[in-house]
Amino acid sequence: MPLFYNALEAAAHRLSIVPPMFDYFGAMGLHALVAAARTGIFDALRERPSTGGELAAALNLEPHATGVLLRALAGLGYLRVSRGRYRLTRTARRWLTTGSPTSLLPGLAFWERTACVIWPGLEKAVRDGTPATPFYASLAADPELSRSFHAWTAAMAARQAPATARAVPVPRGARHVLDVGGGHGLFSLALLRRHPRLRATVIDLPDALETAASHPRLTPRAGSFLEDDLGTGYDVVLLFNIVHGLSDEEAALLLRRLAAALNPGGVLVVGDQFGDSRMPGRASRTLLRLLDLNYLVAVGGRVRGLEEVAGLLRAAGLHRIRHRRPLGSPTTELAVAWKPAHP
Repeated sequence: MPLFYNALEAAAHRLSIVPPMFDYFGAMGLHALVAAARTGIFDALRERPSTGGELAAALNLEPHATGVLLRALAGLGYLRVSRGRYRLTRTARRWLTTGSPTSLLPGLAFWERTACVIWPGLEKAVRDGTPATPFYASLAADPELSRSFHAWTAAMAARQAPATARAVPVPRGARHVLDVGGGHGLFSLALLRRHPRLRATVIDLPDALETAASHPRLTPRAGSFLEDDLGTGYDVVLLFNIVHGLSDEEAALLLRRLAAALNPGGVLVVGDQFGDSRMPGRASRTLLRLLDLNYLVAVGGRVRGLEEVAGLLRAAGLHRIRHRRPLGSPTTELAVAWKPAHP
């Protein structure tokens, strides 16, 4: 959780009475969270509230160091403490315990790799515009990192998919969905559950499909959506969290290919973050800007504005561009476009 200033702390920061250390402390907070997860603290507290001494004994940890870590986690909002006993907050229980459907624990290697290996290349990326350690090449070379990254994206999608599926307009009589770069298949799965006549094809690289959702109407297909034949006859195309990793040329080419694969009257849905969206506050706007920076340093990508994406969709021959922000899916917005029913 971020550190929230009270009025006195905010004033001290604004007036530069104290040095700008909170971002540095935020990096420490990430490592505190990872250490707690790896040592089993979150899972142990899921079972029962415990004192620091009880946790140290149960998990074979050093008692003093365990107490220091627990107090830091309480300050960050992951734990509460009452009469010396620690318990999980809702945030920790939902996102940081084994067995939770939205657990981020399988993505810890991805978190650590990004913080310790990818982001130190930011200076190079700012100097020459290219990532120092291309992320997708790193995935191909490191199976553990690949598994962790795809587990992270699946955990985020599990939370977002139901609301997103409700916001996707499915044409009357639709039969076939193409999920481009969909990996885990969870967005398609949510659509299939809402629309019993639909079937879906998920195209992605083989490592991304290793944990694809299993469903009798969902077909994983290994391949490159930039190079391989996509087929035709689709009524709905999903393109989620892909555009921000593409160059302008790649994005324009892919959207043209997807438009050609759609049936007349079909719908293409781009799910991503949009840089010109109205955000509820400074923290949300800053998060979006940090994501933009993250895409730059990791893949040489960027957050595009909704108007820019709409222009790419129109250039691909699509029309009736609409913006939708699904409730319950704060990090993914939708640009919805239709293929004309008649030439």
